[in-house]
Amino acid sequence: MRWRSQWFLTEPDILASNPKLTASSVGLLYPDAPHKLFEGLSFELRAGELLAITGGNSCGKSSLINCLCGIIPKSITATLEGRVTLNGISLEEIPLCEVYRHISVILANAGDQLLMPTVELELAFALENMGLASSEIRLRVERAAARFGLESLLQASPRKLSGGEQRKLLFAICECMETPILMLDEPETGLSGKALDLLCDWLNELREDGRGIIIASHNPRLISVADTTIALDKHRV
Repeated sequence: MRWRSQWFLTEPDILASNPKLTASSVGLLYPDAPHKLFEGLSFELRAGELLAITGGNSCGKSSLINCLCGIIPKSITATLEGRVTLNGISLEEIPLCEVYRHISVILANAGDQLLMPTVELELAFALENMGLASSEIRLRVERAAARFGLESLLQASPRKLSGGEQRKLLFAICECMETPILMLDEPETGLSGKALDLLCDWLNELREDGRGIIIASHNPRLISVADTTIALDKHRV
């Protein structure tokens, strides 16, 4: 399937280089919950910056990622206070399918995002939806597979990969998409020490290329290299 929406073609502002993501007084309340999960979050993510979201289990790290990429409230029902903007445009005004042209997201459970029958098709899927030429798709797929050591697994089923291999496949998909902003929810999960080195090297390369990165993590090594850290425990109600 190939498409280009009318919104994408008529909103040039969001396509400016070095997009900036801004959160202003963001708070979150789930239906039937007695209290807000967090509130009063304000920050900016600029090109080349890495922002780390920290906190204990169930403090809202994954929920905040979902707010920052539009999954909440567009796909998950909840009351979102404040405003999240990409280059000054509210995420509420951007169709979710268009958000993913600018923000790549890796969720905490890698298997939930893998749908295609082979690794190769998984890598190519988003690129086909973006309407890229087949030659460009092939180039990006081969380059990303080599970057993350997946060349021998291109015809394998993503469902049969190990947890670490699935995680590296998601990294490779983000590499293929070349979005200016990446959001990674506990990206260290299931990784060996060598694979964690690979992740750290990749994140450093992305920063040098001017990408903005948000990670939700418990890993001290990843947190230590962040430009900004948000401790969600301090913003709980």
